[in-house]
Amino acid sequence: MNHRFGNKLRLGSSIIYLFLLLFAVGGLYFSLPYGLIGIALCVIVRLVTARSEGQDRRILQKLMENMRIDGGEVRQSVIQSPLPTVVAMATTGEILWTNDQFAEICDFPAGVLHMRITDLAPAFETRWLIEGKNAFPGELRMGKNVYFVFGSLIQGGAGQMMMLQFVSCTEYVHLRDEAETRQPAIAIIAIDNYEELMKNATDSEKSDILAAIDKRLSAWTRDSKAVLRKYDRDKYIFIIENAELDKLAARKFAVLQDVREIENHEGVAATLSIGIGRDGSTLEESAGYAGLAIDMALSRGGDQAVIKNRYTFEFFGGLSEEVEKRTKVKSRVVANALSQLIRDSSQVLVMGHRNSDMDAIGAASGIVCAARAKGKPVHIVVDQNHTMATELIERLKTIPEYKDVFISAEDAMIMCDFNTLLVVVDVNRPAYVESEALLQSINKVAVIDHHRRAADYIENAVVSLHEPYASSASELVSELLQYMVQASDILMGEAEAMLAGLYLDTKGFSIRTGVRTFEAAAYLRRAGAEASDVKRLFQSSFDQYMERQKLISSARDCGQGVIFALTDEEVDRVAAAQAADELLSIIGTRASVVAFRCGEDMVVSARGSGQVNVQLLMERLGGGGNHSAAGAQMKNTTPAEADRLITEAIEGYFADQKADVAEKQ
Repeated sequence: MNHRFGNKLRLGSSIIYLFLLLFAVGGLYFSLPYGLIGIALCVIVRLVTARSEGQDRRILQKLMENMRIDGGEVRQSVIQSPLPTVVAMATTGEILWTNDQFAEICDFPAGVLHMRITDLAPAFETRWLIEGKNAFPGELRMGKNVYFVFGSLIQGGAGQMMMLQFVSCTEYVHLRDEAETRQPAIAIIAIDNYEELMKNATDSEKSDILAAIDKRLSAWTRDSKAVLRKYDRDKYIFIIENAELDKLAARKFAVLQDVREIENHEGVAATLSIGIGRDGSTLEESAGYAGLAIDMALSRGGDQAVIKNRYTFEFFGGLSEEVEKRTKVKSRVVANALSQLIRDSSQVLVMGHRNSDMDAIGAASGIVCAARAKGKPVHIVVDQNHTMATELIERLKTIPEYKDVFISAEDAMIMCDFNTLLVVVDVNRPAYVESEALLQSINKVAVIDHHRRAADYIENAVVSLHEPYASSASELVSELLQYMVQASDILMGEAEAMLAGLYLDTKGFSIRTGVRTFEAAAYLRRAGAEASDVKRLFQSSFDQYMERQKLISSARDCGQGVIFALTDEEVDRVAAAQAADELLSIIGTRASVVAFRCGEDMVVSARGSGQVNVQLLMERLGGGGNHSAAGAQMKNTTPAEADRLITEAIEGYFADQKADVAEKQ
């Protein structure tokens, strides 16, 4: 037993009982009966406590002499162990015994007997002992020191106990942390709109633009003790220690804003994409992470920094609109690769996102056209009971070539084989596809999408056309068809379906439109699409109109130009999307957010006018999308919780923007 701690405890208890006794004796002065009763109670309590302490001492003494741990006897060697050792109750963590070595590492002069382990080390827990392990997972911090903890459960008369031994690893942790902070991270920096900056520029202007970018990058890295080297006309490699990288990340990579101040003679602002790989076991692995990070940054529209470690991605920036690529080289290359894949496959399945819309079905119909032209069986996987494109699907079903084309995910699982090609359109996240099980079952997957890539994107796609500048997936598919089929191979219904997808995601060609958007629309018009027939697909029913107006009536101004509408009723998704669009038309509105109940979940739809990046806003709620249209689905969330979370997300978004401005100033 630790006699020093025991003596202090007994001394403290004696003083307490002495005060109680003096209080009772003092009571005799005022009332003899009450004073005698008080003295009697003090004596009884003292006797009971003494008996209990005696039993505890005998039990613990016997335990220390005779207990067994994992079949081995604990004798004098345990008491004299050079390691700090503790015996405590396994259920409560109350300390029953310590050796002198443990007393020396504790900063409690009065002793720690009858304290709890968690009073000394708040992170301590006993689940590892219950699971039969003999070492605490990780390191345990106690005060200023860190320890590895080893232990076992023991059985004794006082109940289940545990014996713990502490091995100091403070110096090891300090050395490890220092090594981690000095570990190099590798970054790739790209001027992601180089072609647009240099277009029609003179040699002198090109040199001035590149020199200005070099100057800002050099100023940004000057105090980081890092290595920055240019290895291509529009790319740099950047090597920096983790500790210095954390400082740059804390300032939200201010160089992104600095470089946006550089413009060419046409007013095009320069933008950077930064892909950083860190925490790799080798430099080669970190360089691989950097490659994935720069691909992620570019696929999300550029003008941002992405950090990739062995577990996840971290995003910074991404405030600018995506820049339309003026070359169709990538579309031609992807079209050739996709044509070869279709020819080499036994059949083709096309799948969009859950609760499919006209863009998903329109893009899918374009892939059906390509597969039909190659003579391959093709089916569209869709849940026809949960879709926002019911009228479009019914119209396509009237076409003889579309007999039995629409199937359920269950039927697709039955018919797919090893050589099946799955084309995923209008979505890039596995959790959002029509059937995640089908996605995991097929090894040949192609992805065609225009939303900004999320951290949990579909990996290992054989072919991927991911262009966030595009207005819609239907625009991308219509470009591919120009290289895959003859215009005469496209059915009028298919052309109108793709044009409907374009019309939907551009809000009637009013937002997110570029030269290539209108080129795609013109191509579909030449293929037979009638604009009047397409527009009829967007007519609302009376019930939808009333739902939309009711939802709009619940809207409130959240400040900063954001209008937020929420209802605790289930609303048609089309009506909700239309409500978000209509709210955006209010003067002074920069973004609109609409939330409604869907079973036990809350669905959120957001629209932006270009001044607010609603994708970043929805990513705070676990969703995604693009700069001007995004959404999220909040699982098992009540309307009240959704109201609070969405409001916090809006406030957090603008707080970050203000912090960026303040940092810049």
